Parts: sequence; structure tokens; C-alpha cells
Amino acid sequence: MRGSSIDVAAYAKIALLVGLFLGLGLAYRRSGRSEAIGAMTVCTGLFIAFTASLSLFNYLLTPNPRPLIDPWLQAADSALGYHWPDAIAWAAEHPLFNEAMRFAYMATLPQIAVLVAVLGLTKRLEDLYSLLLTVTITGTIAVMFWGLFPSAGAKSFHHISSALLHLVRPVVDPAYGAEILALVKNGAPYLSPDEFRGLIAFPSFHIVLAVTATWHARHINWLFGPYLLVNLIVLPAVLVHGGHHLVDIPAGMAVFAFGLYCAREILHPAAARAAIPAT
Repeated sequence: MRGSSIDVAAYAKIALLVGLFLGLGLAYRRSGRSEAIGAMTVCTGLFIAFTASLSLFNYLLTPNPRPLIDPWLQAADSALGYHWPDAIAWAAEHPLFNEAMRFAYMATLPQIAVLVAVLGLTKRLEDLYSLLLTVTITGTIAVMFWGLFPSAGAKSFHHISSALLHLVRPVVDPAYGAEILALVKNGAPYLSPDEFRGLIAFPSFHIVLAVTATWHARHINWLFGPYLLVNLIVLPAVLVHGGHHLVDIPAGMAVFAFGLYCAREILHPAAARAAIPAT
């Protein structure tokens, strides 16, 4: 991206935070005091570094001269009988569930952070490594796909009355969608992690994170139930509060499945598995 300035101070703070987590984690691991705390803090530092780098990389792909694929996605939605303004109208008629959807939508990334801590402290290190590998692989796939086939989401192409917007207060609204379209066309003059927007519509990365969190919480009985409940609500939440196309949901699930497969292959290559006697 040409002509953009970078928020050096903000990225310096992130680098410092990452360095602190990595240093603390390595100190714990080398001293032998706690493998669990060491793994948790190292993975936390790596997760912060990855998310900051990935969001910056996504913005570096703007302006994106490639045609938006939203017309194709809207056509698929229409064939399935889905219309985003209808979802907003439905949410307005169900205010309590609308607030539950808002909470679930906003909880996707914090769920990953909580899970990193819980898996590390309970010494479920294989699940922890699988979690971070899956997020890393799927995030990279989503950004690279967006670079080749950009999309802006249903919220960028529909008008919603001010009355409905006041009732529903979607996290991502048509004004947000207009900002995304402007970024795709013109790029961002200022690159700051404090001002970044989620650019990716297809596949839904909120769905990727929700399914990833639920899957990797399955061995923690007290956490799996709440995660499952919240992330079932994420399914309609990405439509109402994420302004997504309906087809973004199965696409996100497919990306998760592929990312999990790749993570397993990295942790347990096929050749190594084949050498293990069947039990």
C-alpha cells in the first residue's frame, strides 16, 4: 500500500507485549518451574503477534482492484430464500435474543483467549497447539482468499431504516459496510491496530473461530457446554450483527475443517501415524 503511514507507537506496544509474554514463557520453560505456564504464555504471545500481523497484512491488500464476489454470494442467498433486511427485521421482533446474539458475536475472539489460558493451565498442550495451528492456518487462508476474491458482506449492499437500526443496533451496520467498500476501493491512509475493521465477509471468520473454540473445548467438561451454547447462537449472530451473507456460514465451517485437518497433519504426520500400531 503506497502513501500510508503506520502507527509506530501502537505496534511498538504490541511488540513489547509479545516480547514480555514470550520472555516469561521461555523463562518458565527453561527453569522447569512450570511447563504449563510456560506453554500458555508463549502461545499467548504468539497469538497476539499473529493476530496483529494478520490484520495488518489484510489491510496491506487494499486497495483491492479485483471485482467483489458479493453479487455471486447474493445470488446464492436469494436462491436459498435469504434476505439480510429480513434478518434485521426478525431481530427487532426478538429483542432478548437479539442481545444474546450481540454477546455471542462479540465473544468469539475472547473465547480463544480464554481457551488458550485454560488449555495451558490444565496441561492439555496438544489441544492448545492444535487450537493455535488451526487459527493460524484458517486465518491465513481467509485473508489470502479475500485478497484474490474480495467481498464486503450483505451489510454493504442494503438500506435499513433508521427505526430498525435503532431497535437492533447491529454491531456491523450499513455505515460500517460503506467504510469497507471505501477501504477496498481506496485503501487506508493510516495503518493502526486501534482503527482496523474486519474486512473479510466470505468465508465468515467469526464462524471459523466459533467452531474452532467449541471443538477444542470438547475435553473440558465445565467449559464445553457454555461454549457450545454461545457458539450455536453465533450462527444467526453473524447474519444479524456481522452483516454476512448466508453462504458465508458453511464456507467458514469448510475452512475450519480444512484448517483442523492441516493442524493434525502438522502435529501427527500421516507417516508417523501409520507407524503406530492399531489398538
